[in-house]
Amino acid sequence: MDSILEVAKEYDALILDVREAEYYREGHIKTAVNVPLEEIEDGNFYFDRYKTIIVYCERGASSLTATRILLDRGYDVINTIGGIVSYKGELEKDGGGLNATMI
Repeated sequence: MDSILEVAKEYDALILDVREAEYYREGHIKTAVNVPLEEIEDGNFYFDRYKTIIVYCERGASSLTATRILLDRGYDVINTIGGIVSYKGELEKDGGGLNATMI
């Protein structure tokens, strides 16, 4: 998963972290935005339909659920395998990214 930034750049994609906000603040992939899975399940989000979305979570299960929901709503989505625990790159902490339900 260490090439996620390269894939995001290649596809001009949004990186979406679906973990709870406190886990996001502890460390997240550079440029990732945080919309917890619960918000995705409740439909409390808006993403540009012309952007590919790359989804990750802690280990992979929540991102799979989010991916299915987003695909059902017509988004172009790439689900990561293994979650952030498999990520080998550096993580940003706290304010490095955006924590929002509306982007």
